[in-house]
Amino acid sequence: MWFTRSARRHRVGKAHALHVTNTADPVVDDDGIGWIGPDDRGIELEVYLVERPDLFLVIHVMPTELRRRK
Repeated sequence: MWFTRSARRHRVGKAHALHVTNTADPVVDDDGIGWIGPDDRGIELEVYLVERPDLFLVIHVMPTELRRRK
């Protein structure tokens, strides 16, 4: 599993994102696979990846709290 630079934009560590992908239920759509769930610290994250023939590419990792600020 590879992480794009944009996936690191919110400075969430890879281990925290991987915890979510390993413990939360995935939501699959035509564009990719997404998860929303707590990481190992209890912070709720959204993680999104796209599948390529030879790899999984994580393109988005963000605390859900940032989306809800408005």
